[in-house]
Amino acid sequence: MERIRAWFVVALLVLAATPALLAQLPTATILGVVKDTSGAVVPGAALTARNTETGQTRSAVSAADGSYRFAALPVGAYEIRVEHAGFQEAVRSGLTLTVGQEAVVNFSLAVGAVTSTVEVTAEAPLVNTTSGSLGSLVSEQSVADLPLNGRNYIDLTFLQPGISKNQNMTSGGTFVGSWFSSNGAPLRSNTYMLDGAVMGNFLGGSASSIANTTLGIEGIREWRVSAEYGLTMGSQMAIVTKSGTNSFHGSVFEYLRNSAMDARNFANQTQTGPQSPLRRNNFGVSVGGPVKKERVFFFATYEGLRERRGISQIAPVISDECRQEPVPTGCAFDSAGNPVTTISALVKPVLALIPTTNLPTAPGNPLGQFAYSFTQPTTEDYGQGRIDVTISASDTLFGRYTHDERQVKPLLFPGFVTDRFSKNQYITVSESHVFSASLVNTFRFSFSDTKIQLTSPTDLVGPEFIEGKGLGVWRLPIGEFGPRFSTPLNQNQRLFTWSDDLFYTRGSHSLKFGALINHFQPFSTLGAASVGLAIFPSLGSFYLATPAAAGFHSGRRIPLQHTRFLRAG
Repeated sequence: MERIRAWFVVALLVLAATPALLAQLPTATILGVVKDTSGAVVPGAALTARNTETGQTRSAVSAADGSYRFAALPVGAYEIRVEHAGFQEAVRSGLTLTVGQEAVVNFSLAVGAVTSTVEVTAEAPLVNTTSGSLGSLVSEQSVADLPLNGRNYIDLTFLQPGISKNQNMTSGGTFVGSWFSSNGAPLRSNTYMLDGAVMGNFLGGSASSIANTTLGIEGIREWRVSAEYGLTMGSQMAIVTKSGTNSFHGSVFEYLRNSAMDARNFANQTQTGPQSPLRRNNFGVSVGGPVKKERVFFFATYEGLRERRGISQIAPVISDECRQEPVPTGCAFDSAGNPVTTISALVKPVLALIPTTNLPTAPGNPLGQFAYSFTQPTTEDYGQGRIDVTISASDTLFGRYTHDERQVKPLLFPGFVTDRFSKNQYITVSESHVFSASLVNTFRFSFSDTKIQLTSPTDLVGPEFIEGKGLGVWRLPIGEFGPRFSTPLNQNQRLFTWSDDLFYTRGSHSLKFGALINHFQPFSTLGAASVGLAIFPSLGSFYLATPAAAGFHSGRRIPLQHTRFLRAG
C-alpha cells in the first residue's frame, strides 16, 4: 500500500512539473507577500480580490510566511483588499491582469485602527520575477489602437519579437491565412487557442478562413504568444474573447474601400481605359453588458465582409495563325520532329473552347495572349456570442460560440471557376470551482469544427474522359485548361477537447496538476483527376491526340480519408 502511495505522489509531482502536457488557460494569477512596516511577515491576513468590471470576488488568507496567491483569475481590472486585526486596511486598485500574467502585488500594513484604510492605485511591476518563460502580449490597447489593414487580427502577431512572417503565395488553394515561424520553428508548429479551443484547421498551419483573413477583432480582448506550453514545438497563442461587464458597451462600424483611389493594375494595358472595379464593405456591430448585474453578463459581435474585386489577367492561348488547317509550318511537330499539318477530330471540340488571341502576336509564334477581366466575389459572415455566469461565491461558468463562414469564387480561365468555401465553428464551456482559499479547479470542454471545400463547376461542354463527369482536364503547352484538377476537395476536421486543471497553494509553494485530452477526427476527400486528365507536352501531341499520359479514377470513386486519433497528457 505504501509503495502504491509513493508512486502516486511521484506521478503527481511529474504532472505538476511538466507544463508541456497542459494547455494554456486564458487566465491570470495574483500573488505576493503581506508584511508590516518593519518587514516582518503577517500571517493570517484576509485578502479579497475583486474584479471591478463584473464584481466577481475571490478570498484568500496569507500563509505562515505571509505569502498568498489567487490562481486562475479571469483577465480584467482588479482591486485587492487586505485586513488584519491591529493593522489599517490596505487597498490596491488600478491593477489590470492580462492573459498568462503572474502579477506580484506585495503589501506593507501599517499599525492602526481597522477602520482606517490606506489605498494605493498602481499597476503590477512590469518585470517578470516569477517565470523564466519567453512570451509577448498583444494587449487590449494594442488591439484597439493599432491600424490593421483588412481587420485580420492575427497580423498583429507579426509585431512580436521572434516572429518571422511567411508570405503565402498559394491563396488559390487551401493553404490560406497568415503563416509564420516562431523563433525558427516550422510553419506548422503554431497553436491558436480561443478561450482554450484549438482553432487550427486540417492543415494545422493557420486559423484563417478560405479568404486569407481572420475576422472578429471586435470580440477579441487580447492574446499572448509564448512557448511555455506544449502541443506544438513553436508558439502558442492564448486568445481571450471579450466578456460583458456591469455596464453596457458596444460599437458599430463600417469600413469602405473602392477603386476610386486605387492605382491601376499592371494587366490593364490600356491606360485610358476604365480602372478595374473594387468595392469592399467591412461592417459589423458589437454589444455587451449585464443580464443581471454582478451575476450574469453577455457579449455578442457580428462582422460581415462583402467584396467585389475586378481582376484583369492575361492568359496564354494558341495563336490564331496556328489554329488553321492545314497547320502552318513551324507551329507544331510530332515526337520525331516532323511537322504536324492536320488537327485530329478528337481535339477540335477542345480547341474551339480555347479563346482566341486579342493581343498582338508575332508572326510564326504558336502561342498568343488573351486579356480578360472578371469580377471576383467574396462573402464572409462572422458571429460570436459569450455568456458569463457567477453561480455562487465558489462557482463561475462561461460559454462561447463562434461561427465564421466564407465563400470566394476566383476565375481560373474564362468559363472555369473555383468555388472556395470555408466554415469554422468553435465552442467552449468552462466551469471554475473554489474548494478553499488554497485549492481551485477549472474544467473546460471545447469543440472545433473546421471545413474547407473546393469545387470547380463549369457550363462548358466538351469531350468527356468519364461519362457523365463533364469536360475533362487538358494539360497543354498553354497551361491547364478545364475544371480545377484537384476538385472536388474537402479538408474537414473535428476536434473535441477535455481539460481539467487543479491549482494548489501551500505556503510559498504553488502546484498545478492537470489533464488534457484531444480527440481528432480529420476527414478529407481528394478528387484529383476525378473528371479525367490528359497531358500533352507539345502542341503537336495535342493536335495528333496522342497524350504523353492520361488518367482518371476508375469506378467513378473519389479517394476518401477518414481517420481518428487521440492525444492525451
